[in-house]
This record gives sequence, structure tokens and C-alpha cells, in this order.
Amino acid sequence: MKKLFLALLAMATTLAITPAASATSINGSVAVAGFLDTWNSTGVDFVLPVGLAVGTGTLSSVPASATLPSTWTFASPDILLFNIGSGYSTFTISGPIDIVTNNPTFLNITGTGWLTETGYDPTSATFSFTSTDTGITDFGIAATTTPEPSSLLLLGTGLLGLAFVAFRKAKASGATLSM
Repeated sequence: MKKLFLALLAMATTLAITPAASATSINGSVAVAGFLDTWNSTGVDFVLPVGLAVGTGTLSSVPASATLPSTWTFASPDILLFNIGSGYSTFTISGPIDIVTNNPTFLNITGTGWLTETGYDPTSATFSFTSTDTGITDFGIAATTTPEPSSLLLLGTGLLGLAFVAFRKAKASGATLSM
């Protein structure tokens, strides 16, 4: 019993001090504002494909200018939606696009994609795109992160160790375990 406990403790200690094998994910959000766009039922045309960018989290130091595509079609996933600071940060739509509202005065679209930033792993992100009949565009991009595998392994090992200790304690006292 003591040897097993020490082995579990050694494994948990090793996992706790081992650095993560993967690079750091992006956290935070970025807002990109554009001007003078028009849209119809199939896509958006940007008259001025230049916008302003502001970020939070790891994206807080993004350069202020963003480049938008001249045309964006709703049916085309895997399209680069914006580029901030000549490759510093990009967002590429990778999944289906959900058109929430599309009428003559307001457009609202949501979906998922990949956010990149120099020095970080590409990170899954969600986006919201809105535009009004005045030609003002707003992209809201939020990065979503998942726990790294080594943290999940450490948590699972700890829970397994606690379950084993509880089982041994119950067995030693003669109690029965029921589910």
C-alpha cells in the first residue's frame, strides 16, 4: 500500500513539474471595425478594405490597423476574414456561418474559425459580424481555449488516487461500497 501511494505521489509530482508539451494558446478577444461596406443575401463587399483593431488578453498589443478582404461570401468557409499588422494576427473562418439577421438595414452573422497570433498556437475562436446600412462594420472575435492535456492527466491521476485510497480505507474497515 505504501509503495503504491509513493509511486502515485512520484508520478503526480513529475507531471506537476513537467513543462507543457504544447505552445501557449491565445486568450482574449479582438475587435475589428471597418467602414463603407455593402451586403446582399450572399456576401459582403468592403469598399475600404482597411479597418481598426483593438485587442484584449494576449491580443492586447495588436497593431491598430487591419486589412479586410474586398469581398466575402457567406457560403465560403476557410476564408481569411482579416489580417492585422501584416500577419501579426489573422482570423480564418473554418466552419459554417450562421446568418442571424439579414435585412436591408442590419446584418448579423456568427460562426467559428481559427485565430492566429505571432508566437502562439492557432486557437479556436468564435466570431460575430455586424453591419448597418450606414456602412459601419464590427467584428467581435473571442478565442476559446481548452485545458492542456498534461493538466487533464494530472487531474485524472489525482482523482484515481483518491478513489483508490477511499476504496482501500473502506475495505480495511469492512464496509461495503455501493453505487
